Amino acid sequence: MKIIAITNQKGGTAKTTSTAALGVLLSRRGVPVHLIDMDPQADLTAAFGIDGSNSQLFDCLRDQSPLEVIKVAEFLTISPSNLQLLRAESELLTSTSREYVLRTALRNTELPGEGVVLIDCPPSLGVLSVAALSAAQGICVVVQPGGFELQTLVHLGQTVDLLRQYVNPGLQTIGAIVTNSHRRRSITSQVLDELASQYSVLGTIRSDARIVYATTAGSIHRLRSSSAMEDYDVVADKITEWLAV
Repeated sequence: MKIIAITNQKGGTAKTTSTAALGVLLSRRGVPVHLIDMDPQADLTAAFGIDGSNSQLFDCLRDQSPLEVIKVAEFLTISPSNLQLLRAESELLTSTSREYVLRTALRNTELPGEGVVLIDCPPSLGVLSVAALSAAQGICVVVQPGGFELQTLVHLGQTVDLLRQYVNPGLQTIGAIVTNSHRRRSITSQVLDELASQYSVLGTIRSDARIVYATTAGSIHRLRSSSAMEDYDVVADKITEWLAV
């Protein structure tokens, strides 16, 4: 399976919603999708109504043992998270193989041979995010229009460059997703113009209360009618093209 890290070290960009929506839409196309909730806040886990209180993700990363795989829907599975994963930031920090803990755990996990793993990274560039980026073949950046959004991407770009140089030379930048887009606002067009100079823009996602409610209610996998999901479907087209290469 190809592995994509969905990331931005800044919180509140709809990164988790993007991971969940793309996972749902790709699985509806018959693509086997496995989601990994690498954020101790466990919002991706909650988006599917899963109780992550017994999640063993930290233990799997520490021991580099097979990940827990829970079925959400046809072609869609998840490795849930909980606050225990916070221990990874401190306990794995001194490990000489900390960059490879997720890569090794994934290799030991039985998943379909064709499909995609989507990793929801935490809003930081600590041990967990680095482990996710080290395991991935591709990276999608999620950006919300705002005055400081592009500045936050500079550090991410530097980290990705270092990982390519020392840890993961095959890591590709697939592109950026612009969320919470109000197309009549000038800030949206400004961010798109500046972002396009650095990244391929995979799509702009309209602000939509229905996807927010579904995510909060733990039922995003049952959401059908939504302008945001229509926009994410365009992004899913481009992800599908990347998977086929």
